Amino acid sequence: MFSQSLKDLRAFLARLAETMLTPAERAEKARAALEEWNGYAPIPAGQDGLDSELDRRLARVTSR
Repeated sequence: MFSQSLKDLRAFLARLAETMLTPAERAEKARAALEEWNGYAPIPAGQDGLDSELDRRLARVTSR
């Protein structure tokens, strides 16, 4: 009984920790998941271009 409660608490704390990641930590986690899933691994120059494009699109959407 106690071990199940401990497992539930650990699961809850793990989910809570996920919500407390910084944007940079979430981005790094997403990049790692994409790399594991399909080999996504842009070079730094390519990453800068992707970041600029994302910033441009976000600016366009948020300015509406």
